[in-house]
Amino acid sequence: MAKKVLITGANRGIGFETARQLGAKGWQILLGARNKERGNTAVQKLKGFGVSAEWIKIDLNDVETIQAAAEYVKSNHSDLKALINNAGVSGDMEKAPLSVTLDELREVTDVNFLGNFAMIKAFTPILAANRGRIMNLTIPLTINKYFHPFAYMTSKAPLNVMIKAFGYEFKKENIPVEIFGILPGGVTTDLNNHEKGIFMRPVSEGGKVVADTLLDGKNHQGKIVTKFGLWQILKRALGKRS
Repeated sequence: MAKKVLITGANRGIGFETARQLGAKGWQILLGARNKERGNTAVQKLKGFGVSAEWIKIDLNDVETIQAAAEYVKSNHSDLKALINNAGVSGDMEKAPLSVTLDELREVTDVNFLGNFAMIKAFTPILAANRGRIMNLTIPLTINKYFHPFAYMTSKAPLNVMIKAFGYEFKKENIPVEIFGILPGGVTTDLNNHEKGIFMRPVSEGGKVVADTLLDGKNHQGKIVTKFGLWQILKRALGKRS
């Protein structure tokens, strides 16, 4: 029987590519997206690749959709093996801290932190029954001249803390769920207006990093896993892709 994974925001970008690559390895995809039309369009594209997929309405700004999705999965896909919290918003990545409004900060924090908190809470009991994994896409929090999106970073900082806290709690209480974060590196997507450069990779490579890490068989409990460091960047700059 095919293993099942729920991927939020899988109608485009890294989420879609991760779904495509896991589907190619025989996984059944539960595609979480807030918009029915876009979600079903992505499902049809995945089916065109021979992937078994189904759309589930999930809006990280609406906890009722998260709870309803968890109830649906519990009733219809109780053997769920993995959750990939991929969906997120970036806010204006060019705005300096003093230019960001409270409303803008709340918008990204509500999705990137509180929305993912609600997902973890809702799906942990289902995954615990299957000794499952929760993977959360995140970003590095070191500010430098190349990467310093204030609102986006501010929303991801508590997510990284939450990953470590849940990892500690799951281990302490013997809850059979593994939770960790993944830093896929710079990936060209609509989230960053398709930015390109030596620090950026195509979405196919970003999806491969996420899919391969989910399947690597290693214990990453409570960790933030980095898959694209300085050496890979240097090799790309020299024209030698890893």
